[in-house]
Amino acid sequence: MKKSLVLLMIMIIVTVSGCIKPPEVEKFVEVSNNETAFVVQLEGAEQAKVNSLDALLKMKVTAKRINIPLRFQKTGRFGWQGKWIATVTVLKVNRSPVTRAWTAASNRGTSSGDQGIWMESSDSIGFSTGFNCTARVEEQNAALYLYTFAGDALATVMDQQIRNEIQAIGSEVAAAYPMDDCREKKLEIIAKVREVVIPKYAKSGITIDTIGMFGGFDYEDKEIQTAINAIFVAQQLKEQAQAEFEAQTDRNNTIELAATGLKNAAVTKATGEAEAVTIAATAEAGAILAIADAAEKANSNPVFLELKKLEIESQRLKVWNGAYPNWITGGAGESLGVFINKNQ
Repeated sequence: MKKSLVLLMIMIIVTVSGCIKPPEVEKFVEVSNNETAFVVQLEGAEQAKVNSLDALLKMKVTAKRINIPLRFQKTGRFGWQGKWIATVTVLKVNRSPVTRAWTAASNRGTSSGDQGIWMESSDSIGFSTGFNCTARVEEQNAALYLYTFAGDALATVMDQQIRNEIQAIGSEVAAAYPMDDCREKKLEIIAKVREVVIPKYAKSGITIDTIGMFGGFDYEDKEIQTAINAIFVAQQLKEQAQAEFEAQTDRNNTIELAATGLKNAAVTKATGEAEAVTIAATAEAGAILAIADAAEKANSNPVFLELKKLEIESQRLKVWNGAYPNWITGGAGESLGVFINKNQ
């Protein structure tokens, strides 16, 4: 009896609770500062038809918190059978800048997969290089972007569309040159990519701030890279040897110049000393000749003879003791005669 009563009560509770209409709970959508929101009617007389850019612009809202209207949708025979559904949807465009790095290497790009920009030269050598790209959606272009790409995230658009566009343009430029020239055409490739891609996607609401290459070329045939590396090493060794040769040549020239300078200095010194000796000898010889010439000329000059007599007399007086000699000559005048001793 007691068990039957308990079962009856449980059945009544289940039945009563199942007949209650679920409560209407308010629903909100938050809009961040880096987002632009558009409220689209899903049903009713005001149901929006997003079939033009102008229509989408009218749905743009500035609210940062949007209250979503709800209505009860019946799902069964009874009035309490159903659920609350939204009558509008909010589409948001994230305007934050997005940067992608596309490369074949798994450890250098945005993705761990192969996202390299693959190209082929005119001599059918396949290669890839890294590209990076930074893009954003400006506030005034949010509606245009939403209308063009139907709400896809900017990162997705860049990976699936912009990357493919870059690859197509790069391949077109590379196909005009052999591989040896392609390595020197990086600037031409990137210039062509910027020329086409930036204005094209600006018309779709995407502002591309930067597009650039990074890293070297990766070749499909790894042996090509090995050969290139070997050539590069050989060139480096050759340049190193040339640099060492030129440095040694400079050192040799310096030593030779120094030796030549010392030799010239020694020759100059010897020449100077020889010239000095010659000049001195010449001067001395000239002096001797001058004296001899003067003496020769003076011997016939009476004045010179008188001066010499006076010079001799002056020397005699300096040493005379005041006594006359014991011997005198017997000659007269200036001629010499016989010496006679006065004391005899």
